[in-house]
Amino acid sequence: MTKALTTWSVGFFPYFEVYAAVAAGMAMKLDAVSSVVWGVFGNFTPIPLLLWGYSRLMRIPRLRLWFLQMEKRGGQRVKRAFDRYGTWFLILMTPILGSWTIAVVAPIFGIHPRGILLFSLIGITLYGVLTAVVIASGVSWFTHH
Repeated sequence: MTKALTTWSVGFFPYFEVYAAVAAGMAMKLDAVSSVVWGVFGNFTPIPLLLWGYSRLMRIPRLRLWFLQMEKRGGQRVKRAFDRYGTWFLILMTPILGSWTIAVVAPIFGIHPRGILLFSLIGITLYGVLTAVVIASGVSWFTHH
């Protein structure tokens, strides 16, 4: 259970995302499926929390400053890309831009929360599975050569 919670924690915190979470889980000898499940769950968790508690969190000065910096850094890129690519943008870019950034910026541009939840989960899961496959393939390749 400690390995699972550690994997979840790595995925939850900003800047680590699903890639580091899956890699951490597998490095701790958690099986690939568990590493993906816990990494995806950890990386996805901030999205519903931020969507639900955004207005409450904006009342905290330190968090408000951090959120506003995230909006400035990713806001216009998110809007332009979403206008151009729609839901594919959320699927492909949530793991790249970060679940925290998407959860803060996407609602500002009128993206419906259900869409953010669904398509971000799909994207995080795809990247989590891809990360596990690459790690497992790489480990397999190195052990057989």
